[in-house]
Amino acid sequence: MRYWHWLVLFLWLAVTATVLFRDHQVAEGQKAFERLGCATCHGAGGAPSLAHVARKYDRGTFVDFVTDPETIYARLGRKPLNPGYPPMPRLDATPRDIQAISYFLSAQR
Repeated sequence: MRYWHWLVLFLWLAVTATVLFRDHQVAEGQKAFERLGCATCHGAGGAPSLAHVARKYDRGTFVDFVTDPETIYARLGRKPLNPGYPPMPRLDATPRDIQAISYFLSAQR
């Protein structure tokens, strides 16, 4: 094979691996979101809908918010972020759960 064939193959593998990893993280994030009870409030009207939340915030903000909501309240200068809803409680989530949830929320466009 010529050099460029190997380059194309390598690039295809890299893109495929990246997409598969992201899709896996989104699926794991949805599981963690449901397991930790997030869907109970966010899906039933007790908390804001997260249907398009990725249009407003980036993945780093999601990590910070799930890790410790108070940091985001302080950064944005309001608590809660959405008037008419209770403040987000601090979750008992593992770092792995938090990363996965951040991927899941980033997919909510």
